[in-house]
Amino acid sequence: MKSSFKLFCTIAAISIFECITACNKEIKENKPELTSVVPSSARGGDTITAFGKNLFTDISKVKVTINKKEARIITATPDSIQAVVPENAGSGRVSVSIGDETYEGPEFEYEYKVIVTTVAGTGTAGNKGGSAATATFNCPWGIVSDRNNNLFIADVYSRLIRKISLADSTVINYEIGNLDFASPYNIAIDHNTGNLFVTDFNKHVMKMDQSANMSVIYTAEMPLAGIAVSPNGSSLFIGNNTLGTITKTDINGMNPVLYTDNIITPRNIFYDHTGKMWVACYRFLYDITNSGTATPAYAYGDFGGWEAIPDTAGNFYLADHFKNCIHKIDKAGNITKIAGSGMAADIDGIGLEASFNGPQGITIDADGNLYVTTFNYDTNEGNKVRKIEFK
Repeated sequence: MKSSFKLFCTIAAISIFECITACNKEIKENKPELTSVVPSSARGGDTITAFGKNLFTDISKVKVTINKKEARIITATPDSIQAVVPENAGSGRVSVSIGDETYEGPEFEYEYKVIVTTVAGTGTAGNKGGSAATATFNCPWGIVSDRNNNLFIADVYSRLIRKISLADSTVINYEIGNLDFASPYNIAIDHNTGNLFVTDFNKHVMKMDQSANMSVIYTAEMPLAGIAVSPNGSSLFIGNNTLGTITKTDINGMNPVLYTDNIITPRNIFYDHTGKMWVACYRFLYDITNSGTATPAYAYGDFGGWEAIPDTAGNFYLADHFKNCIHKIDKAGNITKIAGSGMAADIDGIGLEASFNGPQGITIDADGNLYVTTFNYDTNEGNKVRKIEFK
């Protein structure tokens, strides 16, 4: 009896092995192949069809990915698979996996839906705090995002630092008081401590700690514009708009040394996700090496603004103040207008159907959302904080 059972188990094991071997042989001899994707670009939620040959029809055994993100399969035939593009998939290859084998297909371009909304501000000039929907600003410029879902804004004509809590949509005012400091202009945050550092387009740099204590920590020749904190939180980098220089100090504003020069209007200094420094200014985006060598990396052409910010994919976003729109520079250096019709008005909407009234400062949060401050110097309108989402 035991011998019969052992014989049965042996035969069963051999049969399973032969079946697996035969399936693998069939897959190898009839290797699945993806040849094209139609359409080759689409948005999240759209349906695409991947064409090829020797594709499996049992969708329970097949997985399709776009840029390594799994897509929901609708139907499958031996020569095509229909699937839904996942939200925020991004651009990349379409692949099909059968068992442990993955077969690479063609490149797919993800078309982001650019959604523009208003975070805070009625448009009326003022300094009212409280609810973001009824709050007022007066020439908001520099803007940064912290790691606690807050935005901090240098409100120039109100001479205030403004905090927007995105969690509860409220605005808090921090008064600068009697410090020897003009109006706040640009702003940087030390993500290691939460401390803010602010220039005044005059001679000063102010520090505001997490308890809202403020002090002037650096004074130099005017006008001081761009400012950044090194990723390790040990140094400040301060741009002089007229001299075209960037000065390095320690985090307390002491021991200043010239870091780099010959930069046209260094109004916006920032780091990308790799720790590389960049400087945005009128007409150019500068690449700054660790030794302080400045090289124009991108020429904007007729771009009319001073502020830019990178994402983690290697793209840059530019706030075009005079054309009332937002541009994107992709990794290949292509410049595309992604939001704003060009009309001087803060109107919510999708992509080029939306509009901005003098976009000035720009920042990005951990989720990849952009935030833009607006002010129109001809009409004293704008005075809003806008949000740009990509879906």
